[in-house]
Amino acid sequence: MAKTGRKKGRVSVKDMKFKNDPMIRFYEKTQDWLQEKGRPFVIALGVLAAVVVLYIVGSYFFDYRKANAETAFGQAVEKFNATVQDPASTAPATNPNPGKTYSDEETKWREAAEAFERLASDYSSYYGVIGRYYAGAAYLHLDRDKGITILQQVADKNDQPTSDLARLALAEAYAASGETEKAVALYQQLLSSASSMKTAVQLALGKAYEKAGDTQNAVEAYMEAAKSDRSSPAGAEAEKRISALAPDRVKEIPPATTFTP
Repeated sequence: MAKTGRKKGRVSVKDMKFKNDPMIRFYEKTQDWLQEKGRPFVIALGVLAAVVVLYIVGSYFFDYRKANAETAFGQAVEKFNATVQDPASTAPATNPNPGKTYSDEETKWREAAEAFERLASDYSSYYGVIGRYYAGAAYLHLDRDKGITILQQVADKNDQPTSDLARLALAEAYAASGETEKAVALYQQLLSSASSMKTAVQLALGKAYEKAGDTQNAVEAYMEAAKSDRSSPAGAEAEKRISALAPDRVKEIPPATTFTP
């Protein structure tokens, strides 16, 4: 009888050997597992690598930007602190920052104000508030109204200690122009918020009262400054003013504190 079915192929001894080898079977199972289950791990590794790269690039970017911000701040401060040197003068320069001088006040303060405005705009996350403070202080020498507006904006932000410095600059500007009530209000506000400047603020308050002809309140402010720290420059100056305005009250000032190692 003739055979109708296709003859099955014979399996060689070699094929049988490798097919039944435990290592070969483990390898095949591993490959199947990696194909079916390992893809999420590969994706996770790719995401992790991307995050690491982004972190490195971001760190470099922020470090680079911070360095540029610090450089811009230093250049702006150099303009702000520069001395105006008369080109016709033969006297030796007394500039504490000899790298920068100006021949006129207007140019100095304009360049300083513009430099700090750029700083506050370009690097707001680093020097936004303090840049505006310095810009306002510079504009007081060029455009008083603009300077006061900028300083008031900084004061309203309540970003310490810069906002208190802005209030102090405003108070000094008002006192210089004879607006005593505005100056006194700001000095009183500073006494409750700027404890580190208390003696200097009391001295400035006394000067504002004295300039306005209010001797009684001037003496009281000077007394507070001297009592706070008689040995400090502000306290010593306050004591001098008390000696001039009310010498009989000098005895009320406590002795200067001395440091004993």
